[in-house]
Amino acid sequence: MKFTVENPDEKRSPYTGMTREHWISISHFFLEGIFEHVEKLEDPIVVLRHETKVSYPQPDGPKWRIAAERFEGLARSFLIAAPLLHNEPEAAAGGYSLKEYYSKQILLSVTPGTPNYLLRVEEIFPEAQEGEMAFQHTCECASLVIGLSMCREVIWENYAKEERDRIADYLSNFGHSYTGHHNWRLFNMLILAFLDREGYPVDHGMMRDHAAAILSYYAGDGWYRDGHLFDYYCPWAFHVYGPLWNQWYGYEKEPYMAAKIEEYSNRLVETFHRMFDEEGHVTMWGRSGIYRSAASAPLAANFLLKNPAADPGLARRIASGAVLQFATREECFYEGVPCLGFYGPFQPLIQTYSCAASPFWIANAFVCLALPEDHPFWTDTERNGVWEEMKEREVRTTVLDGPGIVVDNHKDTGITEFRTAKVLMKKDNPSLNTYSRLSFNSQFLWEDFDFKGIEAMQYSVTYDGRPKSLIPNILMYGGVKDGVLYRKEYFEFEFTFQNKASIDLADFPVADGIVRVDRTRIPDKPYTLTLGSYGMPDVDRSGVDVRIRTDQVTGAKAILLKSSEGQMAMVIYGGFDDIEIMSRQGVSAVTKQSCIMYGVSRRRKYYEYLPYAMISVILTKKSQEEWRDEDLFPIRSISYADKEKCGAYGPIVLEMKDGRTVTVDYEGLEGRLHI
Repeated sequence: MKFTVENPDEKRSPYTGMTREHWISISHFFLEGIFEHVEKLEDPIVVLRHETKVSYPQPDGPKWRIAAERFEGLARSFLIAAPLLHNEPEAAAGGYSLKEYYSKQILLSVTPGTPNYLLRVEEIFPEAQEGEMAFQHTCECASLVIGLSMCREVIWENYAKEERDRIADYLSNFGHSYTGHHNWRLFNMLILAFLDREGYPVDHGMMRDHAAAILSYYAGDGWYRDGHLFDYYCPWAFHVYGPLWNQWYGYEKEPYMAAKIEEYSNRLVETFHRMFDEEGHVTMWGRSGIYRSAASAPLAANFLLKNPAADPGLARRIASGAVLQFATREECFYEGVPCLGFYGPFQPLIQTYSCAASPFWIANAFVCLALPEDHPFWTDTERNGVWEEMKEREVRTTVLDGPGIVVDNHKDTGITEFRTAKVLMKKDNPSLNTYSRLSFNSQFLWEDFDFKGIEAMQYSVTYDGRPKSLIPNILMYGGVKDGVLYRKEYFEFEFTFQNKASIDLADFPVADGIVRVDRTRIPDKPYTLTLGSYGMPDVDRSGVDVRIRTDQVTGAKAILLKSSEGQMAMVIYGGFDDIEIMSRQGVSAVTKQSCIMYGVSRRRKYYEYLPYAMISVILTKKSQEEWRDEDLFPIRSISYADKEKCGAYGPIVLEMKDGRTVTVDYEGLEGRLHI
């Protein structure tokens, strides 16, 4: 199962061929797969599961989670169906009238005594765990009101008053209840805004409290901190639900807060498009990557505001490129619906709050179909932003101090990398694998941690006598100075830095990748420290070609990998004893087998003066073109402040083959760190 763009419009959409008609077609495509699982009109949407260890419902779980699974199937699929019904009121899927199906299912779901009834807050509480007060239903109620608003004239207006009152009473039950102290406040805001707009009573003080809390999460550069982290929840929640709330409630009743929501959205779209690669593709990053192309949604949602700042042709290009990234790949689907994974099924990406219907939240991007046919989003010619502006071999770097994200667009390769910070998690948090990385790459995805000593795009330290290796669980932001990003990470951080192993991080981009000049601060010995490259998936099982090269001038050693996915190289200049390669099983989001390169450094004595500076380069590209020497070995010479050339103190100066001189100096870093 995969989507094909029939009769592409290459004049209006030279990059994707996608028009508004194609978006309507892709809506039909997703819904046909979903309705393969509906046998009769009374049936809820419950899709087949390919994974049962992490996702819900679990056999020993509470009964309300079974209701939540049905609610996700209903509400999230409705987010695809509703904009389609707005454009095609008589649309069908699987032989069913969508108008008839959703009209019936919504009523059954809120009516006690029916087999499809989804329960109210007071009926869920007896099964709740100790301290549990917010439930998945709140999220799905928000999706429900978005859908009801998008096709208001098709479904909501055709209910009898008693039926609307029944639905409103159910929505109010969750809208006025306890919620999570993060993006979930937006769910309650939308529920209450919908009710208010339809003439039902709401607690306006509660609404104001929620909205004020959302504004308080703002960190700068268009980014909110979602509870405690920065990830795609900022764009696909804050910058989609915020503009909707402005339309329904904020502009009229909370103009100050609505103006801030608009201001922050416009600030985001100034740079957010740079987080997508040359093909408009999303990078796998952060929890809930199963929502995939939802990351593009704020670019379209920006046009729901009174004074949008997004570029219409660029916004459509990215939205279309992102949805095609997944819809055109057969491995993304399991039994007709998007699987729990990024491309194929991938258990390390699944959260305990995920069910088989959760990926339907890709529908956030379908907010674009709420824009009329003559809107510039649909009529403007596709543009490709910075990718059209850059010169050959240029790297366009965008620094976002607010969230601590630095984005690099590589013109030569079409790849986008971003380097993140402001990460703090418990050392055993199962989502650590989605955040604790030195960089993320649009072509080569992060691989799962196995705590065996070698990890993708991260340092790992193993102490003698300890069975598991350690992964950094705090990554602090030190800012960018003279083109160099400074960060610091600690292993096993709990409540103090004292006695904890850490690494000072410094890196900057080159044409095809990133140069690293890091400094170890590991007090305990003996240890083995490794730094892994990105993983190279062996997609077609033909093997990964491996070659080794050496720079005759600097003595730097490189390992090169080539597969059908492209090429990768890792080069070590100093601080490492050697560079090696190994095959791995079951850690890649793309295929079962992959390869990884890694530098290794071994220390035995507690106190000895050996190299502290770990200098390396990791390069990636999609093509099969051979590496040029000046690209593979971009450093001409390295100068140290200490006579032993260990880099324990003082600046390190790199003469680059592209003519630059880059100075790495950690002085004062401790005072600049942010989390």
